[in-house]
Amino acid sequence: MAIKAVFSDKKLKVKVTKLTPNKNHRIIIDNLTTGATSAFSSKNKTGLITKTVSVDARGVVKTTINPAGEAAMVEYAVGTSEIDCCIAKLVNDAINCTCKCDKCKEDLKLAETIYLLLQAAVYDATLGLGQSAVDKYNKAKSMCVDNCACGC
Repeated sequence: MAIKAVFSDKKLKVKVTKLTPNKNHRIIIDNLTTGATSAFSSKNKTGLITKTVSVDARGVVKTTINPAGEAAMVEYAVGTSEIDCCIAKLVNDAINCTCKCDKCKEDLKLAETIYLLLQAAVYDATLGLGQSAVDKYNKAKSMCVDNCACGC
């Protein structure tokens, strides 16, 4: 199973292979960051489900597939677009900084820290560590604040 946030985290692409053909499957999508939940059923004819679903995929999303008569499959993904925009703004601010002291480096260091936290969240999600991914994502998001480094 593979899931991925797409279209600026407004949709989630779900792809499941190697399913028993001609069975109904219940797909439950839980956004662990926002608390939103969505569910739908799908019957596959060939053992494959590929679906793009309109959901809020910002943050950490847990997708559970419950095939009829088979063990449930769980997959996590991280929608990063919201924090990616923050990182891009911080890097742009650092590049265009006109401060006459070392304060410009603070934007770049902050962007680097946020990026590393976000990548750690993505990695935790691939390991199935949902709560750890949520904690890292929320920490990265809390660090995304508008500030001007020039204060010297």
